[in-house]
Amino acid sequence: MTRSPATQRIVCAAVAHFAEASYDGASLSAIAEAVGIRKASLYAHFASKEALFMAAFEEALGIERTFADDCFNDESDRALPGLRYCHALIRRFGESAHLRFLLRAGYMPPGTLAEWVDARHEAYLAQLNDRFLARLDDWQGAQGALCAMQRERFALAYLGIVDSLQVKLIYTTAELALARLEALSSIFEDSLIQHCKSGNTP
Repeated sequence: MTRSPATQRIVCAAVAHFAEASYDGASLSAIAEAVGIRKASLYAHFASKEALFMAAFEEALGIERTFADDCFNDESDRALPGLRYCHALIRRFGESAHLRFLLRAGYMPPGTLAEWVDARHEAYLAQLNDRFLARLDDWQGAQGALCAMQRERFALAYLGIVDSLQVKLIYTTAELALARLEALSSIFEDSLIQHCKSGNTP
């Protein structure tokens, strides 16, 4: 459904506010003030804090899923599958309130919305899984072939790297996340090349 400009401004302000304050710490008064309206006027657009949170989460999710697609689309066939997105994730965390909100809500959802958030966060991870597998098929042509079980295991390992980076970004710093990526990606690439050539399972 297309939003009015006023409603979209509220959603954008909510994304920024929830990204920093979390659901429990967020204030509808502060969001209304950021948009330049009274709190009472906000209820003409959203019936509750929960409804606004859901709209903001969908907004952030849509933007970050598009961003992920762009990263995979722009990745060279010779590059380690999914590495471009991992590096972009680290750079983007400090720049994008949408990403910070998505990750913090995904790992620490409001209790009343946990199931709703989890379902959408899992869909986001499934997208990364599918995009990694597609890139892996392009990449492994020059390296050798993996069986179906190997492909799925490497996809799970890739999601493990992404998960590790996301947690590191939420709780520590981009510098520490980058150091972790450099270590994990080196081991991941060595293992991937070895298994492509040998045909052994991970």
